[in-house]
Amino acid sequence: MSDDDDDQGGGARVVFRDFTPEHEDALRKLNAVIFPIRYSDKFYVECAAAGSATQLAFVEDVLVGAIACRLELLPDRSAAKLYVMTVGVLAPYRDKQIGTRLLTHSLNFAFADPFVTEVYLHVQVNNLDAISFYTKKFGFIQQGVALHYYKRLEPPDAAVLALDLSKKRKSCPAS
Repeated sequence: MSDDDDDQGGGARVVFRDFTPEHEDALRKLNAVIFPIRYSDKFYVECAAAGSATQLAFVEDVLVGAIACRLELLPDRSAAKLYVMTVGVLAPYRDKQIGTRLLTHSLNFAFADPFVTEVYLHVQVNNLDAISFYTKKFGFIQQGVALHYYKRLEPPDAAVLALDLSKKRKSCPAS
């Protein structure tokens, strides 16, 4: 799946694509630039297993942003949750709505699948801009704090944010 779209400011065209194994090296390089940790091979296997929930943003065939997700089956196998592992955009491409559009795509993916009942993620507790972004723009609710979640970051605690899709589906009339 691919979604082409012009940048809002008339700049370079942004192309959104599903993550596939041939994109793994590019995503590894992007993550190394954006995030302070190195992700395991399992991370990339989970990205691929999440299907089109994991999305990549390209400008002129250069990977500039990504959202990495994994699907988690509930213990009773009655439903699944979508866990947003990372959302990241290279600094020169921020403030161009790329991260917003990546998250919107993943939320739409989850919302369209009635088996997925919730989307959740972790945000470092001192990252108030990110917490505000998720809660105010997308309706996530803070469910608590995971103490000592991050091993190499200060502070190590993470806010746990969740979006209950079953409630959202009930509030949306069928089209």
